[in-house]
Amino acid sequence: MTDQILEITKFLISFIHIISASAWFAGSLISLNINHLVKINEGFSLISKQFIDWTNIIISSLVMTGVILILNNLAQINDNSMFYIGVLLVKLFLFIWIMLIIYLSRFKTIYLNKTTIYHKIFKLVLQSKLIFPMTIIIFLLSELLNLIRI
Repeated sequence: MTDQILEITKFLISFIHIISASAWFAGSLISLNINHLVKINEGFSLISKQFIDWTNIIISSLVMTGVILILNNLAQINDNSMFYIGVLLVKLFLFIWIMLIIYLSRFKTIYLNKTTIYHKIFKLVLQSKLIFPMTIIIFLLSELLNLIRI
């Protein structure tokens, strides 16, 4: 009976993780254009604020379920554990990079006003157009982690 409960729990956590990841993927597509829509029509600013709130909820559920799945998978990995951990670290690094872009995009005028070489590099590395390609890479790395686990 407990095995069935564990399997159902794993399934529900995986399902929530997949739905959150899909919503995050779709949200990254929307986030590329939301600033342009707000510039065109001020009515989109309310939608933008609600979108940010929903994005925070989605990212929170994605992180919580991801941590649970990572801990569960680390307990099951035997042969390729170092490769699995390496791919996992790259995935987590990209996720933190995206979170940094999202967080610092609120303060662009403070951080990116100066024209020194450091600020130009900072601006290049933290542009919001990188979110979508990094999201695709994270999805591909997730599939690689699933293949390693099997």
